[in-house]
Amino acid sequence: MKKYMILVFLVLVIELSVLYGISLFFDTNLVNTMFLGSCIFTIFAFLISSTGDVLSKSGQVAVFDMLLGSYKPQHEKMTLKISPFLVGSILCFGMYFVLYYLGLLN
Repeated sequence: MKKYMILVFLVLVIELSVLYGISLFFDTNLVNTMFLGSCIFTIFAFLISSTGDVLSKSGQVAVFDMLLGSYKPQHEKMTLKISPFLVGSILCFGMYFVLYYLGLLN
C-alpha cells in the first residue's frame, strides 16, 4: 500500500509539473492549462485502465479483417483497473478545483 501511495504521489507531481511547464512555455493562463490538461490526463488514464470496451474490441476486429476471417464478438465483462496513473490523474483534476477555489490560481 505504501508503494502504491508513493506511485500516486509521483504521478501527481509529474502531471502538475508538466502542466506548469506547459503554461510557462506557451505563456498561457495556469488555470486554463491545468483544467484542460488534467481533463486530458484523466480521460487518457481511464482509456488505458479499462478493458472489455469498444476500443479494445477494435484491435480484435482489425486482426480478423487482416486475416480474412469472420469475427465473432466475444462478450466480456468491462473492467476498470484502478492504477496509480488513474488515481493520480483524478487527484490532479481535483487539485485544480481546490487551488482555484482557494484563490491560489489567479
